[in-house]
Amino acid sequence: MSNALCIGDNCIDRYLPPKNEHFIGGNALNTAIHMKLAGCDVSYMGAVGQDLDGQAILDTLAARGIDVSHCQSYPTNTAFTKVQLAEDGNRYFLQEDRGATADLCIDDEALRYIHSFTLVHNTWLGGTEDHLKSFHNGNGNAVSMDFGERYSEEFIDKTIAFVDIAFFSTNPGEHNLAESVARGMYQRGPRLVVVTMGNEGAIAYDGHQLFFQPAQKIQVVDTLGAGDTFIATFLAHWVMKKEIAQCMELAAQAAAHTCTLFGAWEGSRLP
Repeated sequence: MSNALCIGDNCIDRYLPPKNEHFIGGNALNTAIHMKLAGCDVSYMGAVGQDLDGQAILDTLAARGIDVSHCQSYPTNTAFTKVQLAEDGNRYFLQEDRGATADLCIDDEALRYIHSFTLVHNTWLGGTEDHLKSFHNGNGNAVSMDFGERYSEEFIDKTIAFVDIAFFSTNPGEHNLAESVARGMYQRGPRLVVVTMGNEGAIAYDGHQLFFQPAQKIQVVDTLGAGDTFIATFLAHWVMKKEIAQCMELAAQAAAHTCTLFGAWEGSRLP
């Protein structure tokens, strides 16, 4: 059985002109891909449409050795996001259609599967927020959540008490708030809070120590997927019981590499 399960959103990232290409993506899916690249045995659970995009997602994950046996498919379109890439490499999401991801069903069978993992990773768009409490199996498994930077206070109130490892991101111009976010969110339940700050690095707080990891200086091509890469690499090495500082360093290295690629990972481009 895999060590980790990534559950939640997937999509097709449709880059608008002049890029005008399509890539497989989505926060939870990208995290699964990068956890696998970091050497972690990982599975993915999500919902896809019964269309060519959905089949491409399942085939691509399976070809990379990621278990998709508990994915769900529905007679609707696979989720997609319209992405505008700026000249400086920053990506902007102009439209998000959740498609089949909105139909993800967490029933008793799904819960039995979820309970078999050491780590269950969720995303703020993944549709699992009403089920997080039930994801704990009573045997010490960990539940993580990527809150990103677009979370609402309502979402925090509903979820934070049931999250063991919480990931946040600060917007440009607000990176000075990262430490207060980390300390404040720690007080609400998680045993570890990580806050990424774009090109200013990342911090982590475990209630005792504040860790800082600078970002690597690289020539940015596309920032899409960099945050997912950081989270995935951090979690993969956390599952392998590495120290927080080492998890942070390896995560920063991997995220920097992703910024040199179009799309969230090598091989994500659709033909």
